[in-house]
Amino acid sequence: MGDITILKDGKKVYNKSVGYQYINEEQKKEITIASKFRVGSVTKTFTAVMIFQLLDENKIALNNKLSQYYPKIPSASKITIANLLSHRSGLFDITNDPTVEEWIYKPSSEKEMISRIVKHKAVFQPSEKTSYSNTNYILLGYILEQIEGKPYKTILQERITNKLGLKNTYVGSSIDIYKNECLSYRYEEEDNNALVKVAATDLSNPGGAGNIVSNTLDLTTFITALFNKNLITEESLKLMTTTADHKEFCYGIFYNSIKGLDVYASEGSIDRFQSALIYVPKTKVAIAFNSNALNYKKIMIVLYALDASQGKEITLPVFDKN
Repeated sequence: MGDITILKDGKKVYNKSVGYQYINEEQKKEITIASKFRVGSVTKTFTAVMIFQLLDENKIALNNKLSQYYPKIPSASKITIANLLSHRSGLFDITNDPTVEEWIYKPSSEKEMISRIVKHKAVFQPSEKTSYSNTNYILLGYILEQIEGKPYKTILQERITNKLGLKNTYVGSSIDIYKNECLSYRYEEEDNNALVKVAATDLSNPGGAGNIVSNTLDLTTFITALFNKNLITEESLKLMTTTADHKEFCYGIFYNSIKGLDVYASEGSIDRFQSALIYVPKTKVAIAFNSNALNYKKIMIVLYALDASQGKEITLPVFDKN
Protein backbone atom coordinates (compact mmCIF):
# COMPACT_ATOMS: atom_id res chain seq x y z
CA MET A 1 0.00 0.00 0.00
CA GLY A 2 1.41 3.38 -0.85
CA ASP A 3 1.80 6.32 -3.19
CA ILE A 4 4.28 7.31 -5.90
CA THR A 5 4.75 10.66 -7.65
CA ILE A 6 7.03 11.68 -10.53
CA LEU A 7 7.95 15.30 -11.27
CA LYS A 8 9.81 16.44 -14.39
CA ASP A 9 11.09 20.00 -14.61
CA GLY A 10 9.13 20.66 -11.42
CA LYS A 11 5.81 19.57 -12.90
CA LYS A 12 3.83 16.49 -11.90
CA VAL A 13 3.74 13.95 -14.72
CA TYR A 14 2.58 10.85 -12.82
CA ASN A 15 0.93 9.75 -9.60
CA LYS A 16 -0.44 6.42 -8.45
CA SER A 17 -1.99 5.51 -5.11
CA VAL A 18 -2.71 1.98 -3.89
CA GLY A 19 -4.36 0.71 -0.71
CA TYR A 20 -5.50 2.41 2.46
CA GLN A 21 -4.30 5.04 4.91
CA TYR A 22 -5.88 2.99 7.68
CA ILE A 23 -8.17 0.03 8.12
CA ASN A 24 -10.30 -0.76 11.17
CA GLU A 25 -13.50 -2.62 11.97
CA GLU A 26 -15.68 0.42 11.29
CA GLN A 27 -14.04 2.00 8.24
CA LYS A 28 -11.10 2.30 5.90
CA LYS A 29 -9.77 5.26 3.93
CA GLU A 30 -8.06 5.04 0.56
CA ILE A 31 -4.58 6.45 0.00
CA THR A 32 -4.35 9.50 -2.29
CA ILE A 33 -1.57 11.88 -3.32
CA ALA A 34 -2.51 13.93 -0.23
CA SER A 35 -1.87 11.02 2.15
CA LYS A 36 0.94 11.63 4.63
CA PHE A 37 3.45 9.03 5.73
CA ARG A 38 6.28 8.92 8.21
CA VAL A 39 9.33 9.09 5.93
CA GLY A 40 12.00 7.82 8.33
CA SER A 41 15.55 8.56 7.24
CA VAL A 42 14.50 10.76 4.32
CA THR A 43 14.45 13.24 7.24
CA LYS A 44 18.26 13.13 7.14
CA THR A 45 18.34 14.97 3.82
CA PHE A 46 16.21 17.77 5.29
CA THR A 47 18.55 17.94 8.30
CA ALA A 48 21.62 18.04 6.05
CA VAL A 49 20.13 20.85 3.94
CA MET A 50 19.55 22.95 7.07
CA ILE A 51 23.14 22.33 8.21
CA PHE A 52 24.38 23.53 4.82
CA GLN A 53 22.15 26.59 5.13
CA LEU A 54 23.97 27.38 8.39
CA LEU A 55 27.24 26.84 6.52
CA ASP A 56 26.14 29.36 3.89
CA GLU A 57 25.40 31.82 6.71
CA ASN A 58 28.78 31.22 8.42
CA LYS A 59 27.03 29.89 11.54
CA ILE A 60 28.81 26.54 11.34
CA ALA A 61 31.78 24.97 9.59
CA LEU A 62 32.22 21.42 8.35
CA ASN A 63 35.45 21.11 10.38
CA ASN A 64 33.79 22.16 13.65
CA LYS A 65 34.29 19.47 16.28
CA LEU A 66 31.45 17.66 18.02
CA SER A 67 33.12 18.54 21.34
CA GLN A 68 32.01 22.14 20.77
CA TYR A 69 28.46 20.93 21.37
CA TYR A 70 28.69 17.58 23.18
CA PRO A 71 32.14 17.12 24.77
CA LYS A 72 31.22 13.95 26.71
CA ILE A 73 30.41 11.86 23.63
CA PRO A 74 33.18 9.36 22.75
CA SER A 75 35.78 10.78 20.31
CA ALA A 76 33.94 14.13 20.32
CA SER A 77 37.21 16.07 20.06
CA LYS A 78 38.02 14.23 16.81
CA ILE A 79 34.58 14.02 15.18
CA THR A 80 33.70 16.85 12.79
CA ILE A 81 30.35 18.05 11.44
CA ALA A 82 31.47 16.59 8.10
CA ASN A 83 31.98 13.20 9.77
CA LEU A 84 28.44 13.29 11.14
CA LEU A 85 26.94 14.29 7.78
CA SER A 86 28.77 11.53 5.90
CA HIS A 87 28.41 8.71 8.47
CA ARG A 88 32.15 8.64 9.10
CA SER A 89 32.06 9.48 12.82
CA GLY A 90 32.44 5.97 14.19
CA LEU A 91 29.60 6.53 16.66
CA PHE A 92 27.49 3.57 17.71
CA ASP A 93 24.03 3.54 16.12
CA ILE A 94 21.75 4.15 19.08
CA THR A 95 18.84 2.38 17.35
CA ASN A 96 20.86 -0.83 17.85
CA ASP A 97 20.90 -0.30 21.62
CA PRO A 98 19.96 -3.57 23.38
CA THR A 99 17.33 -1.69 25.41
CA VAL A 100 15.77 0.09 22.41
CA GLU A 101 12.40 -1.67 22.77
CA GLU A 102 12.09 -0.23 26.28
CA TRP A 103 12.20 3.41 25.14
CA ILE A 104 11.60 3.74 21.39
CA TYR A 105 7.80 3.97 21.76
CA LYS A 106 7.94 6.50 24.59
CA PRO A 107 8.88 10.20 24.53
CA SER A 108 12.55 11.00 25.19
CA SER A 109 14.20 14.30 26.01
CA GLU A 110 17.49 15.44 24.48
CA LYS A 111 19.16 14.78 27.84
CA GLU A 112 17.88 11.20 27.89
CA MET A 113 19.01 10.51 24.32
CA ILE A 114 22.48 11.97 24.93
CA SER A 115 22.84 9.85 28.08
CA ARG A 116 22.13 6.73 26.01
CA ILE A 117 24.59 7.75 23.28
CA VAL A 118 27.38 8.48 25.80
CA LYS A 119 27.19 4.94 27.21
CA HIS A 120 28.44 3.36 23.97
CA LYS A 121 32.09 3.32 22.95
CA ALA A 122 33.07 4.46 19.46
CA VAL A 123 32.92 1.66 16.89
CA PHE A 124 35.90 3.05 14.93
CA GLN A 125 37.99 6.20 14.69
CA PRO A 126 36.55 9.21 12.81
CA SER A 127 37.21 9.18 9.02
CA GLU A 128 38.57 5.63 9.27
CA LYS A 129 35.65 4.24 7.28
CA THR A 130 31.95 4.74 6.55
CA SER A 131 29.17 3.15 8.56
CA TYR A 132 25.56 4.29 8.62
CA SER A 133 24.47 5.48 12.07
CA ASN A 134 21.26 7.24 13.09
CA THR A 135 23.19 8.74 16.00
CA ASN A 136 24.93 11.13 13.60
CA TYR A 137 21.72 12.82 12.54
CA ILE A 138 20.10 12.76 15.96
CA LEU A 139 23.08 14.87 17.04
CA LEU A 140 22.90 17.12 13.98
CA GLY A 141 19.25 17.81 14.79
CA TYR A 142 20.22 18.85 18.33
CA ILE A 143 23.09 20.99 17.00
CA LEU A 144 20.63 22.81 14.73
CA GLU A 145 18.49 23.56 17.78
CA GLN A 146 21.51 24.80 19.78
CA ILE A 147 22.67 27.17 17.05
CA GLU A 148 19.23 28.50 16.17
CA GLY A 149 17.82 28.50 19.70
CA LYS A 150 14.56 27.00 18.41
CA PRO A 151 12.92 23.55 18.21
CA TYR A 152 13.72 21.46 15.15
CA LYS A 153 10.09 21.68 13.96
CA THR A 154 10.26 25.49 13.90
CA ILE A 155 13.60 25.51 12.08
CA LEU A 156 12.16 23.11 9.48
CA GLN A 157 9.19 25.42 8.94
CA GLU A 158 11.24 28.59 8.65
CA ARG A 159 14.06 27.21 6.52
CA ILE A 160 12.29 24.77 4.21
CA THR A 161 8.54 24.16 4.34
CA ASN A 162 7.37 27.79 4.48
CA LYS A 163 9.85 28.78 1.76
CA LEU A 164 8.61 26.07 -0.60
CA GLY A 165 4.95 26.10 0.41
CA LEU A 166 5.08 22.50 1.65
CA LYS A 167 1.85 22.21 3.62
CA ASN A 168 2.07 18.45 4.19
CA THR A 169 5.60 18.25 5.60
CA TYR A 170 6.29 18.66 9.31
CA VAL A 171 7.71 17.02 12.41
CA GLY A 172 5.30 14.26 13.35
CA SER A 173 3.77 13.42 16.70
CA SER A 174 1.12 10.80 17.53
CA ILE A 175 -0.45 9.57 14.29
CA ASP A 176 -3.78 11.30 13.60
CA ILE A 177 -5.79 9.38 10.99
CA TYR A 178 -8.22 12.31 10.74
CA LYS A 179 -5.45 14.53 9.37
CA ASN A 180 -4.65 12.29 6.39
CA GLU A 181 -1.85 10.54 8.30
CA CYS A 182 -1.32 6.85 7.58
CA LEU A 183 -0.91 4.00 10.00
CA SER A 184 1.62 1.31 9.12
CA TYR A 185 0.97 -2.40 8.77
CA ARG A 186 2.80 -5.69 8.36
CA TYR A 187 1.62 -8.63 6.29
CA GLU A 188 0.83 -11.74 8.36
CA GLU A 189 1.88 -14.56 6.04
CA GLU A 190 0.42 -17.24 8.28
CA ASP A 191 -3.00 -15.59 8.08
CA ASN A 192 -3.44 -15.24 4.31
CA ASN A 193 -1.36 -12.03 4.27
CA ALA A 194 -3.74 -10.23 6.60
CA LEU A 195 -2.69 -6.68 7.47
CA VAL A 196 -1.70 -6.16 11.10
CA LYS A 197 -1.24 -2.65 12.51
CA VAL A 198 2.17 -2.14 14.14
CA ALA A 199 3.24 0.04 17.05
CA ALA A 200 4.38 3.57 16.25
CA THR A 201 7.81 4.90 17.26
CA ASP A 202 7.71 8.09 19.34
CA LEU A 203 9.34 10.55 16.97
CA SER A 204 11.16 12.39 19.77
CA ASN A 205 13.62 9.49 19.64
CA PRO A 206 14.88 9.61 16.03
CA GLY A 207 14.64 13.41 15.97
CA GLY A 208 16.68 14.86 13.09
CA ALA A 209 17.38 11.33 11.87
CA GLY A 210 13.76 10.37 11.24
CA ASN A 211 10.99 12.56 12.64
CA ILE A 212 9.38 13.99 9.49
CA VAL A 213 5.94 13.27 8.05
CA SER A 214 5.33 14.11 4.38
CA ASN A 215 3.63 13.14 1.14
CA THR A 216 5.13 12.30 -2.23
CA LEU A 217 4.27 15.62 -3.89
CA ASP A 218 5.99 17.60 -1.13
CA LEU A 219 9.04 15.32 -1.23
CA THR A 220 9.52 15.66 -4.98
CA THR A 221 9.02 19.43 -4.70
CA PHE A 222 11.67 19.58 -1.96
CA ILE A 223 14.35 17.65 -3.82
CA THR A 224 13.67 19.56 -7.05
CA ALA A 225 14.11 22.84 -5.16
CA LEU A 226 17.35 21.54 -3.64
CA PHE A 227 18.89 20.76 -7.02
CA ASN A 228 17.57 24.03 -8.45
CA LYS A 229 19.66 25.72 -5.73
CA ASN A 230 16.58 27.30 -4.14
CA LEU A 231 17.59 26.13 -0.65
CA ILE A 232 21.40 26.24 -0.53
CA THR A 233 24.13 27.86 -2.62
CA GLU A 234 25.68 26.20 -5.64
CA GLU A 235 28.90 25.74 -3.67
CA SER A 236 27.09 23.99 -0.81
CA LEU A 237 25.11 21.79 -3.20
CA LYS A 238 28.37 20.72 -4.81
CA LEU A 239 29.78 19.89 -1.36
CA MET A 240 26.63 18.09 -0.27
CA THR A 241 26.61 15.88 -3.37
CA THR A 242 30.32 15.00 -3.24
CA THR A 243 30.92 11.41 -2.22
CA ALA A 244 32.75 11.32 1.09
CA ASP A 245 33.90 7.72 0.73
CA HIS A 246 34.43 7.73 -3.05
CA LYS A 247 31.50 5.29 -3.31
CA GLU A 248 27.89 6.15 -2.47
CA PHE A 249 27.82 8.21 0.74
CA CYS A 250 27.64 11.96 0.21
CA TYR A 251 26.63 14.48 2.90
CA GLY A 252 23.00 13.75 3.70
CA ILE A 253 22.25 12.08 0.39
CA PHE A 254 23.40 9.01 -1.53
CA TYR A 255 24.86 8.82 -5.05
CA ASN A 256 24.80 6.07 -7.61
CA SER A 257 25.30 5.74 -11.33
CA ILE A 258 22.34 3.82 -12.74
CA LYS A 259 22.33 2.88 -16.42
CA GLY A 260 24.56 5.81 -17.25
CA LEU A 261 22.64 8.37 -15.18
CA ASP A 262 23.84 10.19 -12.08
CA VAL A 263 21.16 9.53 -9.46
CA TYR A 264 20.95 11.11 -6.01
CA ALA A 265 18.74 9.43 -3.44
CA SER A 266 17.42 9.38 0.09
CA GLU A 267 15.53 6.50 1.61
CA GLY A 268 13.96 5.62 4.91
CA SER A 269 12.07 3.09 6.98
CA ILE A 270 10.42 3.43 10.36
CA ASP A 271 8.07 0.89 11.90
CA ARG A 272 6.56 -0.52 8.66
CA PHE A 273 6.68 2.74 6.73
CA GLN A 274 9.01 2.74 3.72
CA SER A 275 10.08 5.79 1.70
CA ALA A 276 12.40 6.57 -1.19
CA LEU A 277 13.25 9.84 -2.89
CA ILE A 278 15.48 10.23 -5.97
CA TYR A 279 16.57 12.97 -8.33
CA VAL A 280 18.20 12.76 -11.75
CA PRO A 281 19.92 16.08 -12.60
CA LYS A 282 20.37 15.28 -16.31
CA THR A 283 16.65 14.79 -16.95
CA LYS A 284 15.39 16.89 -14.01
CA VAL A 285 13.23 14.00 -12.84
CA ALA A 286 12.22 13.59 -9.18
CA ILE A 287 10.53 10.44 -7.89
CA ALA A 288 9.09 9.87 -4.42
CA PHE A 289 7.61 6.65 -3.08
CA ASN A 290 5.89 6.24 0.30
CA SER A 291 4.45 3.02 1.65
CA ASN A 292 2.67 1.96 4.84
CA ALA A 293 2.61 -1.77 3.99
CA LEU A 294 5.07 -3.38 1.62
CA ASN A 295 5.83 -6.94 0.58
CA TYR A 296 7.89 -6.10 -2.52
CA LYS A 297 11.34 -4.55 -2.80
CA LYS A 298 11.15 -0.76 -2.51
CA ILE A 299 14.23 -0.26 -4.68
CA MET A 300 12.68 -2.24 -7.54
CA ILE A 301 9.53 -0.11 -7.52
CA VAL A 302 11.61 3.06 -7.73
CA LEU A 303 13.89 1.66 -10.45
CA TYR A 304 10.89 0.65 -12.57
CA ALA A 305 9.54 4.18 -12.14
CA LEU A 306 12.94 5.61 -13.10
CA ASP A 307 13.01 3.54 -16.30
CA ALA A 308 9.46 4.61 -17.15
CA SER A 309 10.36 8.27 -16.54
CA GLN A 310 13.18 7.92 -19.08
CA GLY A 311 10.79 6.57 -21.71
CA LYS A 312 12.08 3.01 -21.45
CA GLU A 313 9.86 -0.03 -21.70
CA ILE A 314 9.60 -1.99 -18.47
CA THR A 315 8.72 -5.59 -17.83
CA LEU A 316 6.21 -5.83 -15.02
CA PRO A 317 7.04 -8.46 -12.38
CA VAL A 318 4.98 -11.66 -12.15
CA PHE A 319 3.56 -12.15 -8.67
CA ASP A 320 3.43 -15.92 -8.57
CA LYS A 321 3.93 -17.62 -5.20
CA ASN A 322 4.58 -20.91 -6.96
